[in-house]
Amino acid sequence: MYERAFLKSMDLTLHFVPELLFIYKSRNLDLMNLRKIPKVELHRHLELCVRHSTIKELAPQLGIELPNEQAFRDKFLITEPMADLGSVLSKFLDTQKLWSSEEIVERLTFEACEDAFNEGIRVLELRYAPSFLVQGHESLDFNKAHRAVVRGCEAAEKKFKMATGLICIAQRIFSVDVAKSVFHFAFDHRDSFVGVDLADNEVGFDSKPFSHLFEKALSLGFGITVHSGEADVPNAPRYVREAIDYLCAQRIGHGLQIYRDKETMDYVKEKGIVLELCPTSNWFTNAVKDLSLHPFRKLMDYGVQTTINSDDPGIFNIDLTHEYDVLHTKLGFNLEEFSKCNEIALKASFIPEEKKLQAWKNT
Repeated sequence: MYERAFLKSMDLTLHFVPELLFIYKSRNLDLMNLRKIPKVELHRHLELCVRHSTIKELAPQLGIELPNEQAFRDKFLITEPMADLGSVLSKFLDTQKLWSSEEIVERLTFEACEDAFNEGIRVLELRYAPSFLVQGHESLDFNKAHRAVVRGCEAAEKKFKMATGLICIAQRIFSVDVAKSVFHFAFDHRDSFVGVDLADNEVGFDSKPFSHLFEKALSLGFGITVHSGEADVPNAPRYVREAIDYLCAQRIGHGLQIYRDKETMDYVKEKGIVLELCPTSNWFTNAVKDLSLHPFRKLMDYGVQTTINSDDPGIFNIDLTHEYDVLHTKLGFNLEEFSKCNEIALKASFIPEEKKLQAWKNT
């Protein structure tokens, strides 16, 4: 019998596929073996999952010339730390230009799901901001873009044994009225959104004015995750507490900076809040100065519920397997710890129970 870790709360076996027996016994966790681990990802931005070959195909059609590989990398990739989170967010705008029609949106969504499946991901939540996706694209509106995203996900689910779920993002850098229009769009599409989120830079943008929208979302049965506690600023732990207290957050996107404040770590632990940690992303945004200094292990060992995520894999030139390798080589993670993070992520996923568990049984 293969050794197993059990999801007792769900009465479901989180099992290793046969190929992992050797890995489990030898602890030989190279990239090839890490890719074989069945995975759950909760924090991946759809708009920034674009396949590099597709970027190179579409960009010239939209007037973005890429005469050589270096031009492509300079225009579309982030591969080393930038000045701060704001600098990273501004770089996303070139990739956003590619999402220019329903046909392209559907294609890019399908490819994002296919790539995730090939990384070993069997339960995938993709989040996107309708206000960001349609910006500058006259042929798109919220409804057209969303229908195309849903078609892409449905096509992937038919072809691959995976479960997908969509999270609707409101951007905190815009007004509450804009967020209201985004949330009401999500409310009207409860059949295809599993959760809501508030994203973009926290510094200088108070989250509390959005509280009534999140309270309404919670009452309608949406899962709630909030980008918070990402930037290395003194108020980061307080931002996380506010996301929980005012925005009803059940999960926190990033949240790594709570390691600086024991009271906040205790609060997050006691509330059972799940952190969606994204190591490489945090390095690129200067949230941590070195990957070996990432507080992932400290938070996990403290008893905070932690999950492993890639955030923006296309633009960061990574995938989820890369994040597993970072945790293994930099912080000494082993297979049992990866299994525990996936167990937490599966339970915390907003995707309906039957759907996500059916996909997981196929691993």
